[in-house]
Amino acid sequence: MARRAESAPGDEFASWSTQLRKGIVELMILRLVEHDALYGYAIVRELKERGGLVAGEGTVYPVLRRLEADGLVSASWSDEGPAGPRKYYRITAAGEEFLGRAWLEWETIAGAMTELGGKKRP
Repeated sequence: MARRAESAPGDEFASWSTQLRKGIVELMILRLVEHDALYGYAIVRELKERGGLVAGEGTVYPVLRRLEADGLVSASWSDEGPAGPRKYYRITAAGEEFLGRAWLEWETIAGAMTELGGKKRP
């Protein structure tokens, strides 16, 4: 699991880190539902297991609602299983296009940060 940097109350880093993670969470959710329809709590669990980037349901569900409102994911209810009805999310064609563009942007940023990583700060 990835290690998070510590932040103190009122610290500007905490605000910056929160904003950075919000954009990454959208990208990660789209990547997760790209191949399989998943219900909300399964998405929360996957994100926690794959790097600890999400605090919980209070982070994921608003992002899912926004992605659905933007037409990047679609949702449908399923009554199958012992847990009762679950709302499953799947990427849409618009979501696939967005994910492709966003992933290229992410690779550009990550590559630039990797290149800069070896340089010492002044």
